[in-house]
Amino acid sequence: MRLFDQKFRSQAHHYVLQSLLATLALGVILLVQDVVLRAAIIVAVASTAFIVFAIPHTPAAGLRKVMGGHVVAVVLGSAATGVLRALGIDTFDTDRHAFYIAAAVAVGLSIFVMVVTDTEHAPAAGTALGLVIPDWSWSAVVFIIVAVIALSALKVILGPRLVNLL
Repeated sequence: MRLFDQKFRSQAHHYVLQSLLATLALGVILLVQDVVLRAAIIVAVASTAFIVFAIPHTPAAGLRKVMGGHVVAVVLGSAATGVLRALGIDTFDTDRHAFYIAAAVAVGLSIFVMVVTDTEHAPAAGTALGLVIPDWSWSAVVFIIVAVIALSALKVILGPRLVNLL
């Protein structure tokens, strides 16, 4: 059993540089947005940063999948919250079970739409979940959009210099 990746010795500079780039990118995104959001949304964006910087030359890191997956999740997570509000359930404390069901439906529908439209991006499931539980907000939507655009732009700019670390 080995503890370290076999490529680490020959490509240590890539491992260090790409991990630092992911750290800086996520740090700047979090600082610029200056918003404390639900954990699911932060985890979704952090997971996208991992994919973009650790496995940049895989289908999962493609712009269509990164941007498209999060757009699908934003639309369906927002729609699920809209349905709850139309039913008069406008806060998480009003009916938690309704929010849990809506979140599950938002994630399930997001998965379906992502696979049908070839925009599969696993971290985006967290985006759909995070927009429903505990409550939807414009700041969350803006955070996701800005973060995904920033990570995608960095991938385009730095892409030729990045290597797959897995």
